[in-house]
Amino acid sequence: MDVKAAPALSLKPEPDKPAMLRQAAEGFEELFLTQLLKAARAGHLGEDIMGSSAVDSTRDMFDAQIAKSSSGRTGFGIADAVERQFQRFTKG
Repeated sequence: MDVKAAPALSLKPEPDKPAMLRQAAEGFEELFLTQLLKAARAGHLGEDIMGSSAVDSTRDMFDAQIAKSSSGRTGFGIADAVERQFQRFTKG
């Protein structure tokens, strides 16, 4: 997820911003899926025979990549819902 400094926030409609809205909605979905996967991994069913900080870091990177590639095209609908919610701010 690309994190850049946010320009000055405005509640005025921005007619040329629908692509940016979609990108932000997919970024939110990516963040949500990352947290979902992280929470799912937090539940331990037993001792991990390969448990180490390297394995944990690798799993975190894998989960982040899965979330990134899944956001916007998995059918979860989170990005679509966020986009619908904020569309009124992108129309003139």
